[in-house]
Amino acid sequence: MGIAARLIDMAEAALFTEAEVAGVEGAGEDFVRVDLVAPAFRAAKWVAGTKVQIRPPGDGRGLRTYTPTSWDVAEGRTSLLAYLHGDGPASVWFRQVRVGDRVKLMGPRRSVEPPAAGEQVLFVGDATSVALARAFGTTGAALTCLFEAERPAALDGLQPGAEVCEPADLLDRLRTVGSGMAGPYRLVVTGNAATVHAVRREIRSWSAPPAKVTGKAYWAAGRTGLD
Repeated sequence: MGIAARLIDMAEAALFTEAEVAGVEGAGEDFVRVDLVAPAFRAAKWVAGTKVQIRPPGDGRGLRTYTPTSWDVAEGRTSLLAYLHGDGPASVWFRQVRVGDRVKLMGPRRSVEPPAAGEQVLFVGDATSVALARAFGTTGAALTCLFEAERPAALDGLQPGAEVCEPADLLDRLRTVGSGMAGPYRLVVTGNAATVHAVRREIRSWSAPPAKVTGKAYWAAGRTGLD
């Protein structure tokens, strides 16, 4: 092994945690929940909205980003809710994963600022945003969730109380839901980059806009590397 390869291995050992799959459970039509355990998780600094980046087997040195829905420091355990989309290495791994498998990951690291207990949040997203909404649900914030989906039924039951509509109807529904928000609130929009931009443009025309807006693009058509 050359010096460069040894240096890479040393860097990876410092940056990555190897976790074991402790549980696998299907969730809805296009999702799977995977529980991971590792001793290092007991020392992790996690808050809702942080991210981890996993290295799916067969993807070389590529990384894929996920939002843990919960983190149990005492047990050294975290849960990922993965949206199974396409045939990329991550989706293939999540479809085939079994208890006892192992995977390398980085994190947790800050990604989206978590809400405070009791804070009003209007949460807008898509299938890639469901895990973040679930994580926010652990904070005690008052969440109102609006999701877009080409097949709304695919998100049924994944986030209790959430409204799901088709993409063409999202902005109309957002206006209606936003006008019904009482008092100061924060708007959080994640998922499709095009939706994040459209929502930001939309609220500029509102007479009573949100007190704070947080946007995070997770993906964009024809692009990779977003998280």
